[in-house]
Amino acid sequence: MVFKSGKAIWAGVIIWAVVGLMFFNGFLIVTDKSNDPFYLIVIALITALLLWVWFGTYYTIENQQLRYRSGPIHGVIAIAGIRKITVGKTSFVGLKPSLDSSGCVIAYNKYDEVYLSPKDQSGFVQELVKINPAIEVITQ
Repeated sequence: MVFKSGKAIWAGVIIWAVVGLMFFNGFLIVTDKSNDPFYLIVIALITALLLWVWFGTYYTIENQQLRYRSGPIHGVIAIAGIRKITVGKTSFVGLKPSLDSSGCVIAYNKYDEVYLSPKDQSGFVQELVKINPAIEVITQ
């Protein structure tokens, strides 16, 4: 089952403003023949990375595993190893493959944590608890 990431307005404004600025700079570089094409390549790579993160942030639950992806950041968590899910918490440190500031902190293994922001948080948590009923769910 695939869960898309929630997307905060501030994240959209920042990402799309930078993408727009990159397109504008790319246009200026293309119209000015004296510039080095190296800058155009850098702008294209930055734009591609931002669009990859915007359109490629999602979470998948399948085969007893939780997979997360946010552009180039990705990982796999064994659902049997999840100890606790804190719903509605904002995390300022650690791994955050998300685009929203309202999400879930998932504690797994002994000391590991990851912050995810599925759009459907209740469905996401229900699917995880269905697979591992020992997960402690804390709502804030």
